[in-house]
Amino acid sequence: MVVPKAKVPDVLQLSGSSGGHLGAKRTLLKIRERFYWVHCRDDVEDWCHKCTSCAAVKGPQIRSRDALKLYNVGAPWERIAIDVAGPFPESESGNKYFMVVMDYFTKWPEVFAIPNQEASTVADKLVHEVFCLHELD
Repeated sequence: MVVPKAKVPDVLQLSGSSGGHLGAKRTLLKIRERFYWVHCRDDVEDWCHKCTSCAAVKGPQIRSRDALKLYNVGAPWERIAIDVAGPFPESESGNKYFMVVMDYFTKWPEVFAIPNQEASTVADKLVHEVFCLHELD
């Protein structure tokens, strides 16, 4: 059936709502089975790209990434990284986790075995095993 230009939006709307939002290629194949009009492909592709339901399902086309940031560190132990790994099989002394503390400036790692990953345990280990042993100005 030849579709007049005024009825093209109606055909496009019905093709999308009746059979789901199929994308430009499949919608074009579905429409060409029953209808014809001049510049059909262009109209279908334009309609599919502007369809809010299709866009919501597909998500954003360009995934934005934030620029990497440079953190300047001027002295040893000015900035540290802390990571807790585990649980591992329990040791004879009752420890199940490893706490890794690394200095950003020197890349010096310190590794400690700890029984749990609670904040009080991590803080106690940091104060008594890291901060008290290194001269921090």
